[in-house]
Amino acid sequence: MTILLDVESQSKADLGKVGGRNYWEHPSSRVLTVCWHDTDSGLDGEWRPGQYPPRWVCKPRFRLAAHNATGFDRFAIARAFGYDPGVEWIDTSELARRAGLPGSLDELGTRLLGLPKDKEGSAFTKRFSRLARPGNVDAKVWRGLDPERRTELGELPTPGLTDLDRISHYCRSDVSIMTGAWDYLDQFSDVEPDVLAVHRTINDRGVGFDAELAHALLEADEVRCELALRKAASALQAATEEVRRMASSPKQFCAAVGTPDARKQTVAGLDHPLAKARQALASIARGKLEAGLTRVSPDGRLRDAHVYYGAHTGRWSQRGMQLHNLPRPTKRLEKLTPEEIDAMAQRVIAGEYLPEQDEINMLLRATLTEADDYYCYSIVDFSGVEARDLAFRAGDTEAVNVFVRGDDVYRIMAALIFSKPLESIGKDGLERTVGKIAELACGYGMGAGKFEQTAANFGVNLQAAGINPQTVVTAWRRKHAPIVSLWRAVEDAFRDAMRGYPSELTGFEFCPAGNDVIILTPAGRPIVYRSPRIASDGRGLMVEGIHGEEHTYGGKIVENIIQADCRDLLATALVRLEDAGLEPVLHVHDESVCRIRAAQKDLAHAEHMRIMMELPTWATGFPIAAHGATNRRYCK
Repeated sequence: MTILLDVESQSKADLGKVGGRNYWEHPSSRVLTVCWHDTDSGLDGEWRPGQYPPRWVCKPRFRLAAHNATGFDRFAIARAFGYDPGVEWIDTSELARRAGLPGSLDELGTRLLGLPKDKEGSAFTKRFSRLARPGNVDAKVWRGLDPERRTELGELPTPGLTDLDRISHYCRSDVSIMTGAWDYLDQFSDVEPDVLAVHRTINDRGVGFDAELAHALLEADEVRCELALRKAASALQAATEEVRRMASSPKQFCAAVGTPDARKQTVAGLDHPLAKARQALASIARGKLEAGLTRVSPDGRLRDAHVYYGAHTGRWSQRGMQLHNLPRPTKRLEKLTPEEIDAMAQRVIAGEYLPEQDEINMLLRATLTEADDYYCYSIVDFSGVEARDLAFRAGDTEAVNVFVRGDDVYRIMAALIFSKPLESIGKDGLERTVGKIAELACGYGMGAGKFEQTAANFGVNLQAAGINPQTVVTAWRRKHAPIVSLWRAVEDAFRDAMRGYPSELTGFEFCPAGNDVIILTPAGRPIVYRSPRIASDGRGLMVEGIHGEEHTYGGKIVENIIQADCRDLLATALVRLEDAGLEPVLHVHDESVCRIRAAQKDLAHAEHMRIMMELPTWATGFPIAAHGATNRRYCK
């Protein structure tokens, strides 16, 4: 039996900033109403505070389903009734993403049912979480209070019966969307239950967060920013606040410096005081540290960071501190040992050292650590997993053998591009860099124009270096002819599935499904392409993506299936790591991080490495490789 439910609430806490778990830890948070639909009986129901609990709270045989159930509603139900009913929770936002649909309830209802959310009802309900000035606080004083003090002193409005009726109407409309979508979404309920269970365990376990270091880094970032502004002000003979305004505004910045834009890549290449000021103001560290401090639980752990099926291919995305795009150490910091990084962190905390900006960025990772020295982290990362998988699935035997031998694939590619003997290509330098960019960028059909832009993003000006981007692309495609053939074969198989003809290619099944096409990965997991059609120019395909209709083609579909395949390798490893008792606390891209006992770190790390290298039967023959380390703090 499945109960589809929705909860409306009010709180002083900002749900978008603190997350659902911490929202329900806040003492001001309270449930206003719970509405539901019983999928067996077809009956609807509603509960408000003061009424007897509904029968499904007391009967574990019910399954409870809600949109964002794991990130909000399960905590709300526990708060409303004083205990966790211990039932199976189904998150319909996860099911929607599995089905190739948007994760938001509004977009889901609009796309699948033509039934958008009641936006007026949403706005009306949110009014009751807006803080009002208490009568004993002067209006002028109120306006001058910082946000934390306002939250402490502010008062929440009390909804009357008529208000509650309107809120309940809105709540029931959300349940109606879930009810209308349920039969379609329920088809995806049994996809990889073991992976979903481990995902939820990792989110519940969380990863340790050093709030003391985070506060110290924030202070250091503010000092560095102020120093950059003052230095620029001195060089420009202007007031500090004037420099701040000029550096903050793209329009004013471009006018002052004479650049066509104020993009990150453009600013990074400028030797101008205002550019240094703009870079300081755009510090990536500040937002991440603030998000971490806002999201950390009272016990010092960051939880609910991973978003299941955050991408169409099934890959995870992240919320909160966004650990997926932490900056890598700069060249001068690459060789620091974990012990040196830990020592630097301790000096920053003690106020004995003001770190440089690149050191602040590096220490963002170091904020992830276990408070108890009993534990440390085992970190293992697949090596070049997508490039290996692409060669493996395409049957590019020569490329696979290069990986197996451990040769330098970038130098080999550079030798072909520049028509030079391999021994003349240095281990560093422009030629190898171009070979590296080609190997990283050309695998999914990139053309010469886009390659030139990509090289520029890597800091390589091909024109200035006298390198023809078309020559690079042609050389790559000639060397990797099996991969080029795979692009065409995949698009042909996809078009056949659109016409109703199923097929299998390198372990991927292309299946027609009504108006949709489903590609089953070798692990048996679906990637759903909704309502595909031939593009109007006849040269590509259009599919209904999560964010609207988008263009696709053979190379892009190959990219999807390779990302999905590599994601399944990681997912399989996470399940095995949890089964082995290694306690994964975090995973980023193709890397897994486990909390292990420091006294047995060598043994535990060896087991972690063995599990990551253990191939599932559907990946037999894959040229797997991995590397890793054990550290007290998370570092790269």
